[in-house]
Amino acid sequence: MIVTELMTPNPLMVTPRDSLELARAKMEAGKFRQLPVVDQGQLVGIVTDRDLRRHIGQLAHTRVDAVMTAHPYSVHPTTPVEEAAELLIVNKFGSLPVTDENGKLVGIITATDMLRALTAILGAASDGSSRIDLDVKGSGEISAATGLVQTICSLRGIGTYRRGNSESEILYMRVPSASAQLAASTLKEYGFRVLAVHA
Repeated sequence: MIVTELMTPNPLMVTPRDSLELARAKMEAGKFRQLPVVDQGQLVGIVTDRDLRRHIGQLAHTRVDAVMTAHPYSVHPTTPVEEAAELLIVNKFGSLPVTDENGKLVGIITATDMLRALTAILGAASDGSSRIDLDVKGSGEISAATGLVQTICSLRGIGTYRRGNSESEILYMRVPSASAQLAASTLKEYGFRVLAVHA
């Protein structure tokens, strides 16, 4: 999954010469916490609600370029989502502007977009599926576990992750909720270590 699949294209923006009052009005209208600052199509900064709070009482008389963060972090439309997510986490950002190879603003991706990606990858209980987590030791076990489950029901999604600094892989399988308990029981019967069934 790449950024362009999740980003909001053509986001609201302000120019360096706009007032903070206009920036606040746009943030309130869109329920945003930050806005890209664009000059002649090029991303030149970002202004946040924190910047605005520092200038309460002076919003109408203060220009965006007086308080914006110049040269903000940005990502490209083809950046893998996990790279964008890491930038958000490490820097404690709420969003990242998305620019093309020429520095033109083409979109914005937010932490909320990342949560949507997580739901798309892991699935959601609201779609009538459940998640089975297993502790597995490698690709052979993964192949055997998924093959076994497919004799019982369809797989709606699979993947692996690591817990903390653990060396072992956790395999998750998304299956129809009606078949989850049977699939988990069958896995246990065949010696797999089922960690949890999340309905």
